[in-house]
Amino acid sequence: MTAAKTAQESARSEAKRAQIRHGATRVFLAEGFAGATTDAIAKAAGVSKQTLYVYYRSKEQLMVDVLTSLLARLNRDHAVLEGERPVGSLPELRATLVELASEVLTAISGSDYLALSRVIIADSPRVPEIGRLWAQTITGGIRLLVIGLLERAREAGVVVVDDVEAATRLLTGGLLTYILPDGIVAVDGPVTAPDRERVERIVDLFLRAVT
Repeated sequence: MTAAKTAQESARSEAKRAQIRHGATRVFLAEGFAGATTDAIAKAAGVSKQTLYVYYRSKEQLMVDVLTSLLARLNRDHAVLEGERPVGSLPELRATLVELASEVLTAISGSDYLALSRVIIADSPRVPEIGRLWAQTITGGIRLLVIGLLERAREAGVVVVDDVEAATRLLTGGLLTYILPDGIVAVDGPVTAPDRERVERIVDLFLRAVT
């Protein structure tokens, strides 16, 4: 087989996988792992069950691929964990924490992100491999980012805190309570992130404790 033929076959294969993932995403987010049948997935994807099994040997393999793809898109659309943020002075640290908190809360209040979280939480016991995906979500990564920010701020003499990890949980845990507990079980409409004034008050209270 020529290189051009191989590339063509590879492109066709990836296009078919993308087609299957697109249909399966709707089914998994709506029904979860246990409720999603291969018949429903094949119908939503517009393929036969035989074609489905050509590309994915099991429902578990398909679910991991679907959630990984969805997570990559969500993290790309809300790239809140990327980029260097200034923390060299108290005003800089405050501005950084307020902006970061606002970005994170906006990102995770979206329906797709909450649907992804529900699936991971509900189905990780059945499909252990998807449990690792939680660490790759925004809510999993924000703690490490804030730890890094506080460590840099401590080195600069901006904050005085012995236990950075505990301080990080104090801030991030307080912020996430505005979205995740209500959002995970929400059945009566979208979840709204707290307004900027509320975020600023939370950050100011936190800074009083660590400066």
